[in-house]
Amino acid sequence: MCQSPNRPPGAPIFLGGITAANLPTHEVSMTLLTLATRCKCLTPLVAAPAALLLSQGEAKAILTYNIFESAGNVVVQASGSLDLTGATPFPITGQCGANGALISSPVALICTGTNIGSDQPLISITGPSNLTGSAAFYPASSVTGLYTFFVGGFDFGIDPTYVSNAPIAGSATFNGTSLAALGFTTTGLIGTWTLDGTSESIQVVLVPPVPGPLPLLGAGSAFGWSRRLRKRIAAPLITPPQA
Repeated sequence: MCQSPNRPPGAPIFLGGITAANLPTHEVSMTLLTLATRCKCLTPLVAAPAALLLSQGEAKAILTYNIFESAGNVVVQASGSLDLTGATPFPITGQCGANGALISSPVALICTGTNIGSDQPLISITGPSNLTGSAAFYPASSVTGLYTFFVGGFDFGIDPTYVSNAPIAGSATFNGTSLAALGFTTTGLIGTWTLDGTSESIQVVLVPPVPGPLPLLGAGSAFGWSRRLRKRIAAPLITPPQA
């Protein structure tokens, strides 16, 4: 099954207007691929040349999704800001349908914050349709902050109360897993998307795992042992009295 062990039976997830509930992996894949085909027919993806964006002299804001391990869990953290002025509307409305989600392929899906619970206007975006890895987790074990809804290569949604250029902060935590378990074998920037009609960008970054405390303890022990050894070497030798 393409679902999290925390997902209640029958709980739906809405992917840009498509509902998937307790479907085998291949059926979910077909649903997402059908969505992709329809969306491509509805709106062409327009890539703005970088030179044109630079010539406009506009400040460029970025929303970053950092994906990292923390205390035996995987966390997706959204941070940054966006100027939505002039953004191109997506032709259909949609919602995440779950409190937090992380899907890698065949279409990337990331949701943070508490789901709005109803279809919302979306913004058309240009960029890759999927991520590396094989993650298929929803809903999240816990969420915080502002609601965001991101479908790679197609659309982006955010809490309708969001005001352009205001800070964006939200997260989704998936308990009891790791980057490796989700099929993420590379780290660093794995994708960048542009909000159509703007110079704003969305990027997804895989943060490498932080070394555990054991190596640090080992280094501390080695340092202590070396200090004792230096003291022993530096201590003066006691020479027995000569006859």
